[in-house]
Amino acid sequence: MHTRAVITVVGLLLALPPALAAQGDIRLGLGGGVIVPVRSHADVIRKGWIGNASLTYFPAASASLGLRLDGLYGRANLRTIAGRQEYLGGTANLVFQFGSRRTPNRFYLLGGGGYIRTRTTGPGFGESRETSPAITGGAGFSLGGRGFALYVEARYLSIYTHGSKPQFLPIMAGFTFGGF
Repeated sequence: MHTRAVITVVGLLLALPPALAAQGDIRLGLGGGVIVPVRSHADVIRKGWIGNASLTYFPAASASLGLRLDGLYGRANLRTIAGRQEYLGGTANLVFQFGSRRTPNRFYLLGGGGYIRTRTTGPGFGESRETSPAITGGAGFSLGGRGFALYVEARYLSIYTHGSKPQFLPIMAGFTFGGF
């Protein structure tokens, strides 16, 4: 059942861009950065790294409001013992951009939710995995031309696991290709 759902989602993502491009603006993005743990999670992990891939769609009828799908993978070392914590998942976000639709030199806000798989490994306790709901919100700025732009963004990500609740600030930079 899970495999069928993944195949369906991947198929939709591959089929949607040509159909949506005729009706709006699509941007593909890649980025990376640092994970800064916050609140009680700062006692559990050290700063780590994160990678991100995104697909953003702005309908022709909307100059500023769009939908962004993010896939992410991150990793951080545990603070008190040898080991690490990894994050793999995706979120769906609403994006609101300020400024003209035709220029990527814009400030934006984003927020949404999704599911993140948290995997913790270390000597002495083995491995722990859990897929849990997550919420995210943040802001960023993009700078560049219509077809290519650089971006910098920071957001808050909270994962609702059993026990400790991973909360961190991914601070990322990357690039987007757009105007498809």
